[in-house]
Amino acid sequence: MELTKVFWLFGRCGAGKTTLARKLCDGFIDRKIPVFFLDGDEIRSGLCADLGFTTEARAENHRRMAETARLAAEQGMNVVVASMAPQHSQRDIVARVLKQRLVWIYIHATLEVCMMRDPKGLYRRAKAGQVQDLLSFPFEEPRPHECGNYIDTVAQNMESCYQSILELAQSQLSDFTI
Repeated sequence: MELTKVFWLFGRCGAGKTTLARKLCDGFIDRKIPVFFLDGDEIRSGLCADLGFTTEARAENHRRMAETARLAAEQGMNVVVASMAPQHSQRDIVARVLKQRLVWIYIHATLEVCMMRDPKGLYRRAKAGQVQDLLSFPFEEPRPHECGNYIDTVAQNMESCYQSILELAQSQLSDFTI
């Protein structure tokens, strides 16, 4: 049996992770391939609602998401995750848990563009002091092994980005055809 995969879309708030992740899930569903979706914001309001935003809490948040993804993958589901994973240490935790199942997809957009998009109003609220650490907590650019699957939502429109992700899914899974 082919190993199921965890497609982990990561990048800044407003880069387009959730939009593209939901489209990828729809692509799995259209092909009648089992898929499980984990959204960082939804996880924060439920499974990880007890966690704050300290470095340690963010690490635990990502560990819990990775463990949840691992459990779903072990049950035969492909998993799509949309999460900032802003620091190398958080991505290292994810990689340790998921091992060969993990497929990183870096969703790139500059901070300036993300602040202009601001689909959830997070940057506006951060500037008003209502959201802590969003602007002061650094987003560490991916290391080479984390950005092999680089999607630039500034240089490409969302449909082109989605097509690139579909091609990636096809390269990872024999039963996924475009």
